[in-house]
Amino acid sequence: MKKICFVIILLLGGIQAKAWWDHGHMVTAMIAYLNLDKKAKAKVDSLTAVLARDYPQVNHFIVTGPWPDDLKADGVHTYDTWHYADYPINNDGLVVHDVPEVNAIWAVNQCNGILKAPQAKPMEKARFLSFLVHIVSDLHQPLHATARFTNDIPGGDAGGNLFPLKGTWRNLHAMWDDGCGALSKYNDLRPFGKPKVPLTEAQIESVRDLAKDLMKQYPEKSFDNIKTLDPDFWALESNKLAAKYVYGVKGKDDQGRNQYLRPNDEPTPFYLEQGQEVVRKQLTLSGYRLAAILNDLFGENKK
Repeated sequence: MKKICFVIILLLGGIQAKAWWDHGHMVTAMIAYLNLDKKAKAKVDSLTAVLARDYPQVNHFIVTGPWPDDLKADGVHTYDTWHYADYPINNDGLVVHDVPEVNAIWAVNQCNGILKAPQAKPMEKARFLSFLVHIVSDLHQPLHATARFTNDIPGGDAGGNLFPLKGTWRNLHAMWDDGCGALSKYNDLRPFGKPKVPLTEAQIESVRDLAKDLMKQYPEKSFDNIKTLDPDFWALESNKLAAKYVYGVKGKDDQGRNQYLRPNDEPTPFYLEQGQEVVRKQLTLSGYRLAAILNDLFGENKK
């Protein structure tokens, strides 16, 4: 059974290489950008300009966020496993696979290493900066740190991709990529859509406004573990959120007992409201943590 489960996960691994849609990654990047010191901001701007030589739609640092997903859309699958680190939720006590070594946690550490390396070329650093921006955001999407194993799906649900829903979203993963509806009005922000075009100044400003609203709602002091920059901790943190909220309560029955979201359900307003709160907090937290990493790498007091 263990071998079968592992093979299924390998076959499905590519399904869930995308977390948040473009707007989510750009919000993380904008919150980080607004919290960079002057020296770090100048450095990321210079590396953004390097990436833009080959990808002209990258006309602002925030557009580096969704760029790694565009690679996958163009058929580059070398980095697929960099986008997630699926810790299991396994209430049925099944035998499950180990978390693959080359995952999002590994990738964050690799990116940090390249960005610190004095011998690394500017284009190499620009690409790894983009991956760092993207993966930090990925690890704060609960379904990129989680796969649920049940008797019905013993090979795991591929981060909710195999958890179908009725209504607006086709499956659980897509719903959380869209922020449980919290980000839906920003779905037109697609610099890597068809055609691939740079963001307009108005679109960049809309992301900046959203980032400022989130920072006002969730200031740095509101987070207990904001200074924890260990990506393994982030993954475990997200996994706990998935157990509590993603696969959580959708409401109560007539006798006051908790009712949980099940495959082929339509999410309830109660479920979506809770999910949107988690999404807003996680996006804000990911932006603050990304800023801390970039200030450490490139800032006035870099380590």
